[in-house]
Amino acid sequence: MRNHQVIAISGATSGMGNAVLNTVGNETSVVFSGRRQARIRQLEKEYNQMGHTVIGLCADAKEVEHYGLLNALAEEKIGQAPTAFVLCAGRGLPGTLTTSDPKQWQELIDINLLGAMHQLRTCAALFMEQAKLMPKIRDIVVVGSTAGRSISAANPVYGATKFALHSIVESLRQEVCTQNIRVTLIEPGFVRSEFQSVAGYDMDWFDNVEKEQGPFLEAQDIADVIQYALELPPHVHIDDFRIRPTKQRV
Repeated sequence: MRNHQVIAISGATSGMGNAVLNTVGNETSVVFSGRRQARIRQLEKEYNQMGHTVIGLCADAKEVEHYGLLNALAEEKIGQAPTAFVLCAGRGLPGTLTTSDPKQWQELIDINLLGAMHQLRTCAALFMEQAKLMPKIRDIVVVGSTAGRSISAANPVYGATKFALHSIVESLRQEVCTQNIRVTLIEPGFVRSEFQSVAGYDMDWFDNVEKEQGPFLEAQDIADVIQYALELPPHVHIDDFRIRPTKQRV
């Protein structure tokens, strides 16, 4: 990639994060994280056999030092720090305020908001420090959701974490943009991936919605947009991409 020789991705063993890895892994060196050790080793083997440098980290996105560990891994194994970070790690939660499982609220907040905040804080601090030594464009790309833009009566608890995340992303953009750091928000609508089944959504409901408003997006559709954002000329920044299936109303 013309702007980046090393990219870090959190949550890259499945879904949109994995699609991003598959999109950029043939073009640049990548460090990525996930929670499934066997899957991480499998991805490393596949890329290394093709002669590409892709190195995985088994870690929980809730960890305070999550991005710091990715940065250290890149410096140790590749010899240089990432200049782009794509934050994909997150989880869903079906139900409304009254029907969702309150026992899962804290974990949802810990991963989608607090974990993301720690990743962004560490990444931004490292990028600002590195920019003093090597002024060049740096990118932070965060996967949010249209549920964080349009209030959802069906999924408001998950949506609340994304509303908060979107606020953090825009405030960070304003804070660091003068240092050649682009902070970009990606807001996908309905995307068919492992996300729904892992989070426990009613797949019959999901399939019925797709019959009405589909075809839904694929993870690769989101990865293509992220690649486009990363490859924009350094003086150009499209800071917010909202991506829906053509028939999706809200």
